[in-house]
Amino acid sequence: MRGRLKGTSVRNQRGFTLLEVMIATAIMSVGIVGALELFSGSLRLAGDADRQSAATVLARSLVDEELWRDVLEVNQRSGTEGRFSWSVATRPIDRELVGREEDQGELHDVTGEIGLWLIEAEVSWEAPTGRKSLALETARIGQLPD
Repeated sequence: MRGRLKGTSVRNQRGFTLLEVMIATAIMSVGIVGALELFSGSLRLAGDADRQSAATVLARSLVDEELWRDVLEVNQRSGTEGRFSWSVATRPIDRELVGREEDQGELHDVTGEIGLWLIEAEVSWEAPTGRKSLALETARIGQLPD
């Protein structure tokens, strides 16, 4: 009766032992968990990039709105749009508009003087890693206030 277990031959049995199946399952689960961590990290980064792009579009539209004004005024506004809070400021800056070839001594005061205006827009939002902000600024030539 050697080699027989309840009517079957030991030589004819093929397959994996329970220990081998458990080890293979543990190795596969470690690999699957690692892949899921990579996937969730890439989703988080894609969400961050989406919020950054939306903030850039909003800041650019705020700057464009000021650039298209016929007459610039000293101005500061703020507000919220969706998950973003924003502020935009327009002010003249103290710089002379002189080209390389021009002599500083040849400048004269002119009524209704034209000068350089600074337009600054800042957009901020809450991200999973903390508060983020984006700032854009540009300059435009326009008539200075009296």
